[in-house]
Amino acid sequence: MKMLRVSGYLLIAISFIHILVGIWIFDEPLADIWRNGIFNTVASDPLAPYFDREDAFWFMIVAPLLFVLGQLCCWASDRNISLPAFLGSNLLAIAIVGVILEPISGFWLLILPACLIIAAARQTNLLDI
Repeated sequence: MKMLRVSGYLLIAISFIHILVGIWIFDEPLADIWRNGIFNTVASDPLAPYFDREDAFWFMIVAPLLFVLGQLCCWASDRNISLPAFLGSNLLAIAIVGVILEPISGFWLLILPACLIIAAARQTNLLDI
């Protein structure tokens, strides 16, 4: 289950990197959201969208999801259980699509944790046979 623990730590680290990069890249849109009172400031009028705010929101919302997935990996590792291989496969598919559509991005960082989740699931299944 060491692979899951490593995957968890990687995903948690990636989530923090994502937040830091998001604050750096989207400092103005995030400041606009804050200055305008946060509530309903991302897409308040669909006919006059704030694309920069929407980009900032979607970029930043990924970080907590990665953090939760990292926590799940650590939780499973602590209990000596594996996660289903489809979790790693889906993460790997997202990473590959992201790399294809946006090669200069952080999607590359998701490949290793995804592969570790898959390997941990397969290792557990081989031991159960």
